[in-house]
Amino acid sequence: MFLLKDIISRNPKLEKTFKNVSKEILNHNINGISSSSKDIKNDYIFVAIKGKKHNGLNYITEAREKGAILTLAEDNFDSQTVSLKKGTAREIYSILLACFYKKQPKQIIGVTGTNGKTSVVDFCRQIWGQAGWKSASMGTLGTKIVSHTKQTFYYNSNQNLTTFEPSHLYKELKSLTDNEISHVAIEASSHGIDQRRLDGIKFSGAVFTNLSHDHLDYHKNIENYYSAKKRLFTHLLKKNSSLAINIDDNYGNILYEELKSFNFYVLSFGKNSEADIRICNINQQNKSIDLIIRYKLKSYNITLGMIGEFQVYNVIASASICIALGMDPDFVFKSLSYLKPAKGRMEIITDSKSKSLVIIDYAHTPEALSSVLISLKKDAKGRIITLFGCGGNRDKDKRQIMGKIAHENSNLVIVTDDNPRDETPSNIRREILKGCPKAIEIENRNNAIKYAISKLKNEDILLIAGKGHETTQTLGTETLPFDDYTVAKEAIKNLDKIGA
Repeated sequence: MFLLKDIISRNPKLEKTFKNVSKEILNHNINGISSSSKDIKNDYIFVAIKGKKHNGLNYITEAREKGAILTLAEDNFDSQTVSLKKGTAREIYSILLACFYKKQPKQIIGVTGTNGKTSVVDFCRQIWGQAGWKSASMGTLGTKIVSHTKQTFYYNSNQNLTTFEPSHLYKELKSLTDNEISHVAIEASSHGIDQRRLDGIKFSGAVFTNLSHDHLDYHKNIENYYSAKKRLFTHLLKKNSSLAINIDDNYGNILYEELKSFNFYVLSFGKNSEADIRICNINQQNKSIDLIIRYKLKSYNITLGMIGEFQVYNVIASASICIALGMDPDFVFKSLSYLKPAKGRMEIITDSKSKSLVIIDYAHTPEALSSVLISLKKDAKGRIITLFGCGGNRDKDKRQIMGKIAHENSNLVIVTDDNPRDETPSNIRREILKGCPKAIEIENRNNAIKYAISKLKNEDILLIAGKGHETTQTLGTETLPFDDYTVAKEAIKNLDKIGA
């Protein structure tokens, strides 16, 4: 609980926004801040935000009735409402929350890109943990913490968002600080950046993994999508921040060139001969990868306990930002052999009695699916079976493309449901099947996984793609328990019993 004048004194934008507020209110204690009228209590500030479904202006009266001491809106609602410049409500809301909760860990990095965010923040957390630092990652998997005893704790977010909503995000950062967490890696989604959720964070570093076709239902075109990602680097970083950029990626190369005039310390990474941290050789084994990395005229031989060439990029992205922020390179490269994949990211379930491999991966974009399948094909001795679907109410253009990718890189494709939401599931499957007309269509995902596992032969690889770590499935308005990992593991166990 702070006086309003103390809160706004922590940021010049807030001082300007509240310059006409009466002394009486400036000297009032603020108990909380929210953009949801349902959460408003006595002496709260209510920020009216216009969303896709709801307009906060319609809830100002309710917020006051519930005890809001002050209301903010982009429209001149009435004389008692602080008027905000058009397009600034979300930004002011985030900054207000950041100043209200005040505390943040000393080192925070943002990781953005179409694919790899979850793995990179998880790997950063693991590297920091190996150094004995209390660290955390925040994003799709919730909040994960490593203590100085190297124990890992999980706090799952119920928001189902890659980048948390501001009301949850800044409260969580304060809680982490109170628990002596010093290092945090945050997934910075294009939605989160565009919606100004991260505008109150004191970032000291950032990572760009890659950019490809995704979320165009929201951004409309790839240029807007790139601009949203770029904003993390051009608007949200402190001076002298450290960056890691994948220059093997076309947009990563563009970003690298555009940021040359900024006062940042940048480490580029990739196979590119110009990369600061260069991937010289990748040798995929059965369940591991042998790497040769070159940095500052020194070569490092590393064995990763995971599969998939794209995981190499995620690992090296994590190593690059840790080194850019000042960690000893020898320690960082040595620590990479101890990294474990994030849940649902190229997660190997088991070798069944048929000596086949079953892999769960979150790949839900054309680029991600292509990367996974190309990696698996390189050393496949048997067939590749791909099982996937596409989410409803999301980018429709990618469905046929993903069907084509699956068809071109698999011996057998099974098209099933992902999270159809309130779209007709058969319509989604039909659009995917345009790209892979010879695929087997099985509506029920549970049955589809069981069928796929029943078809496995010696040294086959089954990729179950699209949902990864998710433990629910959304059908219409219902969200029901469903976990690819659990279903697949049970199916393998039952099949082995039958075959015994």
